[in-house]
Amino acid sequence: MQINIRDLMENIEDSSVELEEKDVVSSERIKELTKMKINTNEYGFTTKRSSKKKFITVLVAAAVVSAVGISAYAAFRGGLEGVSFGDPTDPSGTTTTERIEVPVGPDGQATDGGYAYEPPMNHLISLQGYSDTNEFKASKEWREFEDGYDQDWKIVDAYDKECKKTGKDPFEEKYPGYGIYSQEMADKADELIKKYNLKLRGKFIDGHSNPDDPKDTSIREKDLKEMFGDIWDDKIHGAGYCYENGTFSLDADYEKVSFQIRRVIKGTFDTVYLNVGDISQYKQWTYKTKCGVEVAIALQDRSGVVLANTPKGFVAINLCTNEDENGKPITYTQAQIEEFVDHINFDKL
Repeated sequence: MQINIRDLMENIEDSSVELEEKDVVSSERIKELTKMKINTNEYGFTTKRSSKKKFITVLVAAAVVSAVGISAYAAFRGGLEGVSFGDPTDPSGTTTTERIEVPVGPDGQATDGGYAYEPPMNHLISLQGYSDTNEFKASKEWREFEDGYDQDWKIVDAYDKECKKTGKDPFEEKYPGYGIYSQEMADKADELIKKYNLKLRGKFIDGHSNPDDPKDTSIREKDLKEMFGDIWDDKIHGAGYCYENGTFSLDADYEKVSFQIRRVIKGTFDTVYLNVGDISQYKQWTYKTKCGVEVAIALQDRSGVVLANTPKGFVAINLCTNEDENGKPITYTQAQIEEFVDHINFDKL
């Protein structure tokens, strides 16, 4: 389960869902997607093997990374190592995926026109806080529970049938967006909430800033600024969703930077996490933004992560792969990302 829904919507069981690269997922669509089963590996590449049943926990995104790194990483407190669910230096602490076998010619490219691809190590990171926080610990325990739950898909299949029969989801009202489909899962969530003194995110909030389509209830950047103040400047545009307690996610763009930003309010039980591939392939550093907040930046040539621990919450930015007007991949630079984060007022997030 990871970030950019459109990258993951392949091979959905009993449903065919295709989202174009520029499509925006409305809050109603997100609610629908939380009930769908997907059969895919963490990178969004569909394989022929039978994978474990997974649910989309609202904004689950795939960070597609290159198998060739751009530099060695410098470990420091506050970087990707501080939010990793496993030991970033130990391959046994990662989630492994199998190689995608394709016929390869002498030039190293697949004979069918594609590319040979062997996924690197998959490090999963928390989007709720660093490893010493209750938010991180609860999310880690939830992931471990979910990984071993309903391996034969029988429970979720029974849930699907019951929902179709009654026309009602018994868990949606209390646990919107959590992908909970059994009382056992609900009990586990309640157990973790009590254990770590956390609260649920609450219900989805509808947006009202799309005059061209009254049915589109997505939250947009203008809605979030109205609710939370001057959190970024007018060069940032996007759409996403928000919960009652102020936790939100937005798919957005700033000039040539495509990104997803998620702010989780402190004290919240939140289960979304991100697959960043092999942490050792990132260049990492800290940067003090113009608003005075120090952020941790991890960058590859075409993707990256920005993390900020703010007074109100924990902010995670997933730098998504992007192309220029000619369809050529955009390579992000350190200067470009530092200039980008200066347009976000982390002190108000």
